[in-house]
Amino acid sequence: MILAPLEMSVPARDGLILKGTLTYPETYAGVGFPLVVLAHQYPATRDSYAPLVADLVESGIATLAFDERGHGASIIAPSGPKVVDTPEGLTLEAFGKAFMSSAGKVGFGNIDNDILRVASWGANQNFIDAGRMALVGASIGGSGVLLAAANIPNLRALATLGAAGAPAIAPDAPQRIRATLERLKIPCFLASSREDPFEGGANVTSWSRGLSHVTSRIIPGSAHAMAIYFDVRDELLRFLHQSLGVQ
Repeated sequence: MILAPLEMSVPARDGLILKGTLTYPETYAGVGFPLVVLAHQYPATRDSYAPLVADLVESGIATLAFDERGHGASIIAPSGPKVVDTPEGLTLEAFGKAFMSSAGKVGFGNIDNDILRVASWGANQNFIDAGRMALVGASIGGSGVLLAAANIPNLRALATLGAAGAPAIAPDAPQRIRATLERLKIPCFLASSREDPFEGGANVTSWSRGLSHVTSRIIPGSAHAMAIYFDVRDELLRFLHQSLGVQ
């Protein structure tokens, strides 16, 4: 059984209000729960993580899934609503056009700082063990958690599914991600399909090369981000359980 979730409202540095949901197990014996912060892909919402949230909460891990800026409920800014564009058509060209328009429109350059603020809010809840926290990101959320990790002390683990779109956060973001992974030395799990249309596979290869603490997993096909969850589910859950000290 899952208790009523705790709803989050956190101001971003530009004043936009980030909304999220902290979900946690029913049993609480005075020892804080480990926490996994979840950053989703464009143009989804926090609900895209429902399968992973259910799996983690069942195993005794709290989750904090939030709507990234311009998505879901995270659209209220001081200047008025900021909402990502949706692709006008089913082609990759339509997707790319809407993604790049959204990046400037809602400020994707703030995503890594948004994740830092959300993680800080979650870590300060009195039933959370701030010393047992992991970040998981999909697509642009994956690039975001890899950048945010540099500013979160005592982080236990990082995991990404089809991390992509890093240049939309900052032109030098791909290089900064590699430098962060080299410096952090914490367990990392980077997964993608081989033919990921947004270069997720190439990112995994580039960012993990030569790093013994980074586990890379490339699966067949071209599915992107959370679409590969059930292909890597068992390995990802084992990785998070071991990293967070959950039996």
